[in-house]
Parts: sequence; structure tokens; C-alpha cells
Amino acid sequence: MILQKLSIPLVCLAVMVDQPVWATPPAIEDLASLKKLQSQVVELVEKVQPATVSLTSERTGAWGSGVVVSEKGRILTAAHVVQGASVVTVIFPDGTETTAAVLGANRTKDTAMLQINEVGEYPHVKLGDSDALSVGDFLVAMGHAGGHDPLRKPPVRFGRLISKNMAGFFTSDCTLIGGDSGGPIFDIEGKLVGINSSIGVDWSANNHAGISALVADWKRLEAGETWGRLSSNPFANEDSPILGVGIVGSTRQGVLLGQVIPGSPAQRSGIKKGDIVVSVDGKKVTDGGALLVELNRFRPGQSVKMEILRGEVLMEIEPTLARRGDLYQQ
Repeated sequence: MILQKLSIPLVCLAVMVDQPVWATPPAIEDLASLKKLQSQVVELVEKVQPATVSLTSERTGAWGSGVVVSEKGRILTAAHVVQGASVVTVIFPDGTETTAAVLGANRTKDTAMLQINEVGEYPHVKLGDSDALSVGDFLVAMGHAGGHDPLRKPPVRFGRLISKNMAGFFTSDCTLIGGDSGGPIFDIEGKLVGINSSIGVDWSANNHAGISALVADWKRLEAGETWGRLSSNPFANEDSPILGVGIVGSTRQGVLLGQVIPGSPAQRSGIKKGDIVVSVDGKKVTDGGALLVELNRFRPGQSVKMEILRGEVLMEIEPTLARRGDLYQQ
């Protein structure tokens, strides 16, 4: 986190991250490949750096970074950067200053949305797909390290994806320091795949909120809703969605379920111990981690279509997910 006096609480560190599933990283086989990669990074930076902004709040004293994602001035950042603020100062790399209103925030995912107050046309970036990232993929992170500096543009950090976790966060070895929180991280094509969330102990194993999880909240953020609580374990957060089942393990068909909690969405929808979850919202699930990831694309109170295998019978159900804090208070 980047708050007053460069304090960096480690709220989203390795405890949140699943064991990575190692993949073969993109290969740099010769000098020509290296030069091609360098050219890609240079082209990427020229395209996206103008939209990487510095954010400050006189009210809270907080400061960090953000990224403009629409021509009309929609900004994405980390929730902790703008917490407690309703208006922030926005400084572009060329020194241009304006203000933005804080719209909504999902503190659990450490994401927030702002809107520049002044009507105009602003440099902006395109959204990517963080779900499509693989371990080893090249990434480029940016931010106004140390705050806006009129003598230089936002520093560029090149690295790879280290691991992904079930809540939509991922880690990279792109070096980050104070002021980078809320800044963007891009895939090698220059599309926004995440928001810098927290800094690791050695500054080179850092967490980013995946853009795909943010997009799932887009309408709520746009409408000005603020919810959730940032935690070192997002699935233990009282505001997270819950089905109310125990996970035994994986089978060839899907995820084998164990205990069904009384009064839970699972029980109300007819799920029984021994059922196998085949898919969630049309997406196949092969293990417990994948099941949690798909369920956490929804919010409490939303219904989700699921395919359940019971014996040889494939059934479709549509449970309405509960809020974890409500279910475990029963």
C-alpha cells in the first residue's frame, strides 16, 4: 500500500497466492528475439505511458498511481489509494493537472474507479484479459514511483508473471516501490491486465488486481458503490460470495463435493454430498481452485448456473450465492 509517509502495509502478499502452476515461459532464443522483444516494449511504453497518472488527495494525504481507460477520462486505481477521499488530484506525465471524482470501490479486490471532472479527450489504454495470462508471460508495470516527478516520466518495469490466485490477483517480479500502487500492469501487447495492489518484502514479488475481476464489478463501480474489506485472505472475507459446500477433490468429470452446510445456497438448490460440479456459468471446472475462481466472479445475491453430475445424471441448477458473513452467523 502507498499511504502517508510511504507506509507499506503488506496486506495482499504471498499468503494470498496459490502454488503456481509452472508453464514454459516465452523463449528468447537468440539476439534477434531479444531485439524484437525490446522493440515491443519500447512501442508499448510509447503507447500507454501517457495514460499512467499520479493521484493525490489533500484530504487524506494519500498518494499513488492510476491509469486512464477511456477517452472521456475514466480512471482505474487501487481502492486503498483513494480510500476516504471523494475527489483527488490527477497529474499526467506531461505535468497537466486536473481533478477526478471517486466513483466506486471494491476493497476486497483492491480496485476503484474514478471519473475526471473536466470534459475533454484524454490518452487512454485498452483493457486486456488477466484470466488468459499464464505463468511466465512477459509483463510491463508502471507507476509514479515516489510520486509525480516533473523531471521524468513514469518508470518502466519489465518482468514475468509468477503466479495467479483464486481471487483474481496475480503476482509478478516487476520491481515496484512507493507510489506505484494503483498503477497499471500490461501484457506484452500493451493491454491493461491488472492494477498494482501491494508491494512484496523485497519489492520484486508484487501483487496485482487482475482486470478480469474488476470488469466483473464494472457496473457497480460505475454506479458509485463501495463495498468489501481488504484482507490477507480474500476468500475468508465476510463480504465474499459463498455456495456452502466442502470440496473433497477432483475427478475426471469435475469437482467432488463433500459436506453441504445447512441453510446454505447449496442445500436450498438441492446439492447433495457426493455430487460433482462439472461447470459454472458454462465454464468447465477441474479442481477446487477453479471452482472458487468462477464462483468469485459473482457477488452475494446473484444466481449462477451450474451443471451437477449425480451418478450418471447431469443436472442444471441455479443457486443464489450467499454472503459469507451472513451464512456463518446462522
